[in-house]
Amino acid sequence: MQPVGDGGGSEHALIGMLRQLAADGWSCHVAVPGPVRLAAEYAAAGATVHVLPMPRLTTSGGPLRWVRFAAAWPLVVARLVRLVRGVGAGVVHTNSLHSWYGWAAAWLTRRPHVWHAREIVFQSRAALGVERFLARRFATTVIAVSGAVAAQLDPANVVTIVDDADPDRFGPDRAGRFRTAAGLPDGVPLIGSVARIDTWKGFGVLLDAFPLVAARRPEVLLVIAGSPVPGKEAYADELRRRAGGLTGVHWMGHRGDVPELMADLDLFVLATTEPEPFGLVIVEALASGVPVVAGAAGGPLDILGPAARGESPAGRLVTPGDPGVLAGAICDLLPAGGSTAAGRRARPPLRAPQPGRFAPVFDQLVEPGRSAATSR
Repeated sequence: MQPVGDGGGSEHALIGMLRQLAADGWSCHVAVPGPVRLAAEYAAAGATVHVLPMPRLTTSGGPLRWVRFAAAWPLVVARLVRLVRGVGAGVVHTNSLHSWYGWAAAWLTRRPHVWHAREIVFQSRAALGVERFLARRFATTVIAVSGAVAAQLDPANVVTIVDDADPDRFGPDRAGRFRTAAGLPDGVPLIGSVARIDTWKGFGVLLDAFPLVAARRPEVLLVIAGSPVPGKEAYADELRRRAGGLTGVHWMGHRGDVPELMADLDLFVLATTEPEPFGLVIVEALASGVPVVAGAAGGPLDILGPAARGESPAGRLVTPGDPGVLAGAICDLLPAGGSTAAGRRARPPLRAPQPGRFAPVFDQLVEPGRSAATSR
């Protein structure tokens, strides 16, 4: 069950998991709420996509959205039950802690349920309480994407498995293409930030920090890429207007060439003001040979480790929400001179690929010779 189809990090991570499962012999079907941007990627991973309208659970939109969600919930679950039975699924997987349909479909069809926890729930203590209960009671296994995500759940059925960058998409060898396509000069230091546009992603802090960086390094450029989460379009427009008033800042919007963008950076910044659950874009930047500045909370602690609090070629962890501290770290890690496409292509990756670890979790849920209907 994939609750959104906007091509965000959780969806790319899901596709990476599906690729591992398909290689292990699993047949994978994905229920999505509408048309998806990553249809070709799903197909390449060996997954079949089924469009099934599912109202999204969110704190945005007021009480009426919750009423609509509650009214639609039984129908969505019934449709999922038909899908699970129709494709002969042995295991049900839910790709978000905020998706409350999969557990019921799994329970009604007596299938094992793998619940992928990809969020740190700071928006609502009530929602965290409900999701903690549901995950403990109605998940055979909960996969947490980081230690910080796991810490908010009951450890009895939680396993932590971090996501990894797709080695076929992210690498230093792609350097040179993005700058050429975007009309950006090859020889200047380039900072980048890529994420879905949301209030806690810290783009405002980064825009506050950039003039401080430019005062010390006036030749530096900044690119920001990403599309807004539903309901945050006005906020994204406000950020775009702010970016347009700053010399050297390029607001890119949604990009389909993120691997090329990453490889052409000299530094990647993820300035989230709340703890990042994991930070797949950090892993993708490191795989591209690009050092990272990120907030010292949540998933970045798992990725960069204690060494990144000081000197480290992989990057630096900083106090979230402080433009001055962020600017200082950026200036410290930027190369002294300009970079070249050839030099960027020659950089080694800053993170080694992680071995596939998803298949064993699923394999143990359906024993040979045991029917899916009795495997729970």
